[in-house]
Amino acid sequence: MKGNFLRAAGGLAAGLAGVVAAVIAVNLVLFGFAVSYLSRTDGGRVRVSEYAEALSQDGSGAWTMAAEAAEALRQQGCWAMLLDAGGEVVWSQDLPDDLPRAYGPAQVAAFSRWYLADWPVKVWAVGDGLFVLAQPRGSEWKYQVEMPTEQVGFWPVWGAVMLAANAGLLLGAAAFITHRAAKRRDAARSEWIAAISHDVRTPLSMVLGYAAALEEAPELSGEQRRQAGLIREKGEQLRGLIADLNLTNRLEYAMQPLKREWLSPAALVREAAANFLNEDLDGLHPLEVSISPAAEETRLLCDRQLLGRMLENLIRNSVRHNPQGCAVRVSLTRRGRRLHLSVSDTGRGFSREQLLNRGEGAQDEGGHGLGLRIVRDVARAHGGRARFDNTPEGGGRCVIDGLHPTRRAGRKISS
Repeated sequence: MKGNFLRAAGGLAAGLAGVVAAVIAVNLVLFGFAVSYLSRTDGGRVRVSEYAEALSQDGSGAWTMAAEAAEALRQQGCWAMLLDAGGEVVWSQDLPDDLPRAYGPAQVAAFSRWYLADWPVKVWAVGDGLFVLAQPRGSEWKYQVEMPTEQVGFWPVWGAVMLAANAGLLLGAAAFITHRAAKRRDAARSEWIAAISHDVRTPLSMVLGYAAALEEAPELSGEQRRQAGLIREKGEQLRGLIADLNLTNRLEYAMQPLKREWLSPAALVREAAANFLNEDLDGLHPLEVSISPAAEETRLLCDRQLLGRMLENLIRNSVRHNPQGCAVRVSLTRRGRRLHLSVSDTGRGFSREQLLNRGEGAQDEGGHGLGLRIVRDVARAHGGRARFDNTPEGGGRCVIDGLHPTRRAGRKISS
């Protein structure tokens, strides 16, 4: 479940990252188009240099402007004047009557940057004089922006940081929403499985009880008692399947409380082997147990029932896959502070599909695949990892790496 959730969250994050990247790209394209469009248009702006160059001075010293330029200024609602070096107006066109005809240096410095009586003005040097061109009031916004040089490089970086922060918030919010939705879905699934299991358990118990009674009824024929025995056997398989389903569900969603205690894993391995040998009456599946001296004196903090269930599933998986018979070998070793458990056989081995799934839903002989999933989940609950492969001789093998925490018998070892 965690793997599925991480894959779903990763896919969602990648999708959102792609959306964010696409939005940024579209905005950059639109911004570039706007800059390109505005650079090709005047936008109603008046180029002061063109009109300043249209001024000329005759032999008597009088200033005049070319007729075409003068007419163009009037059509745009502009007026203009030329100040000499002393600030006196020596030429003008449509100069408002309420404006002065002479300006001091302070006045020139003020209006050359901003406005002259609310008229947005532009200036251009003409010889020793200053050409002043005023556009209609309200036609242009003028504001000067100043910034220390060391801050110029700060703002692009800050913009990138803000963009990344916003993208992170967006991705985080999406992941949180996905996580909550996954939790609700998983809770609904767990409740549904528990309810179905409860509803099936009661009638199944009645079926098993009646089948057992019919199997032992002396008035029935041998064939009828055999059929009743088959009903009982299949019913017990169904009950085991329901138990596996519930256990898998609880382990997968961390709902199974672990009753941990310091136990001898070597003793658990021997107990599982003895139980199996007592059932293998036909002797088709000889079992060999190998326990290293270091593993023999090791104690593992574990759940006895779950670890025993894991060992039982691994051994029985070899038996179910090889009804014609095979040798089974269980090995327990210690590497550093972790235990390693291996269960292998000389049978037909795992199928390609099972190896590709690595225990994630790979089907066992019963067709439901819960046995291998329980092995994987129990190993994970005890700090280990289950690996499935085939031996060079062709048989199947499951290796549980890294079971911990452990300690040596008689003294603790930090894990």
